[in-house]
Amino acid sequence: MQEILIIGAGMAATALADTLAGRARLTVVEKSRGMGGRMSTRRSDDFQFDHGAQFLTARSEEFKAFATKALNLGWLAPWEPRVTTLETGAASYKRDWFEPHYVATPSMNALCKAQLRDLDKSHGELFQIELGTEVARLERETSGRWAVFDSNERKLGSFDQVISTAPPRQTEVLFQHCDFAETAALARANHLPCFSLMLGFNTDLALPFDLAVVKNSCVALIANDGSKPGRGCSGSLLVHADNAWARTHLEDAAEQVEEQLLTETLKLTGLEEGAISYRSLHRWRYAKTETALERDFLLDSAAGLAACGDWCLGGTIESAYLSGRRLGEMLAS
Repeated sequence: MQEILIIGAGMAATALADTLAGRARLTVVEKSRGMGGRMSTRRSDDFQFDHGAQFLTARSEEFKAFATKALNLGWLAPWEPRVTTLETGAASYKRDWFEPHYVATPSMNALCKAQLRDLDKSHGELFQIELGTEVARLERETSGRWAVFDSNERKLGSFDQVISTAPPRQTEVLFQHCDFAETAALARANHLPCFSLMLGFNTDLALPFDLAVVKNSCVALIANDGSKPGRGCSGSLLVHADNAWARTHLEDAAEQVEEQLLTETLKLTGLEEGAISYRSLHRWRYAKTETALERDFLLDSAAGLAACGDWCLGGTIESAYLSGRRLGEMLAS
């Protein structure tokens, strides 16, 4: 039975692992302490923030089938927020959504966590998850397999296949000395950065919206996270920066970025700074897909290397799922 290493524990990795489970010995390695990738959740005291992806939609038949299963299992729930558009100096106006939107419950990262934990429970020694471990180096062994080492030079094992679901720039670094046949294609994919500002208020948020799209601002999106199904955090407000603004200010001091986003958020919402009892900023260096490959995945069968992710197909959670699932189906066949 082949041994396969999957780098990352987001949606692409989860779909890939689910497709290959039982057909190979799988090891999933994630550098963060939790699962979910950019479907991330931050918890602190009485607050909870989905500081990565806010929701998902399902448009392909493949992902609609998955969403139906996840709804039945309680992993997903419909979200019908009051949506508005905000702009400084202009009147706000209501926006309509013309397709179902969903959130994972009780947090966005719970969707990947539930699936991966289920696989771990179902497949015993054929499935292993290792969190808080960063893959740093690959080395070809005389057997043709890949010896994989973490950032502390600890050998994680020898694998027939190594699959990266990390963003393209990180995958490039990892595969740079491996003669990966798809290096040129990998170089074409690109992400935009983002900042997530998390604000915890000591009172319920009496806002006329649950989700706001912001125009002509350093802020792009404001979400009342407490309005989502299954949450018990009425005072949690999540702010996403505009991607172009984030690119310009990516290396600025965190305090400066936080202050600019906070000032703009208070101006847009009319909320009082004195009511804030928690605030934190997270920098996403690779957040939104800017250039997608319009390919399902990258596979070098001869080398035993592959890469997949949302950046292959278009940048959504659905794109990540389809990329991982289709690579898994190809390898399983």
